[in-house]
Amino acid sequence: MFTEMSISLTRSIFYLFLLFFATAASRNEKLSAYEELQRYDFPMGILPKGVKDYKLNTKTGEFSAYLNSTCSFKLENSYQLNYKPVIKGVISKGRLKKLSGVSVKVVLLWLNIVEVERKGKNLEFSVGLAAANFPVENFEECPQCGHGWNCVDGDMPSVALPLCICLLLSAASLVIGDEESQSPTVYEILQEYDFPVGILPKGVTKYELNKTMGNFAVYFNKSCSFSISGYNLKYMSKITGKISKDRLANLKGVQVKLLLFWINIVEVTRDGDDLDFSVGIASADFAIDNFYESPQCGCGFDCVDSGENGSGKFDLKQLISSF
Repeated sequence: MFTEMSISLTRSIFYLFLLFFATAASRNEKLSAYEELQRYDFPMGILPKGVKDYKLNTKTGEFSAYLNSTCSFKLENSYQLNYKPVIKGVISKGRLKKLSGVSVKVVLLWLNIVEVERKGKNLEFSVGLAAANFPVENFEECPQCGHGWNCVDGDMPSVALPLCICLLLSAASLVIGDEESQSPTVYEILQEYDFPVGILPKGVTKYELNKTMGNFAVYFNKSCSFSISGYNLKYMSKITGKISKDRLANLKGVQVKLLLFWINIVEVTRDGDDLDFSVGIASADFAIDNFYESPQCGCGFDCVDSGENGSGKFDLKQLISSF
């Protein structure tokens, strides 16, 4: 009798251990990358099939997703999506930011998709200076490398994403210009918005402009600085902001040195024949005819060998006195 009870008790303990380990194993089982996307309120179709592994820091949201090789596919033979073998970014509830490794080719341009945000039943895809919203239902299934959503075996629904990408570019009115393009120069763009060319120095190599939103970026080979009436101006290698008729707002990358401090110029507005330069807590007006010529990096408006003595004469003490 005692022996039978011992055997029964031993079996019970054994089964309890089995149940415990089975439960622990199920708890420790790693979710797939697609299940993680759903946990953060994203549809799994924003990643293609074939993700073999991923890493996720649940504290910071930093993640990496790994494919065996580059994954690309065409959409209606006009557009091409490309996923690199390693895709990185930062994920949080309803938002993927700082994305790298995903790009779309529209016409002759490869545009990096840098952010995806869920807004209700829509997903907003951003390529930096442009963004557009598409229904979440378009991404309920994962595309397949080489085929996209138009697989031969028909196991995935066709998605109207090509039209979406077309809208992404056309709705954003994205203009990209460089030294060799046929686009207007950045100086001509300034004049279109009623600004003189001289608020930018010579040497711009490239610019990007979203004509719908007004967001822009201007690029130099390196930072550009020069002196005006004893004061130093500095243009970083990248300048960003928002342009509209007679107004440059949210400026980043332009500074003036006043006394011992470098102060950011954050806004420029045109008021008749004057330009108002603002550093946030102070501003000053300068005559527009000071800016009919572009200054040159290193020597400003006083370049000896360029033959341009320039009309740029400024009294930056106005800016100091306005503090």
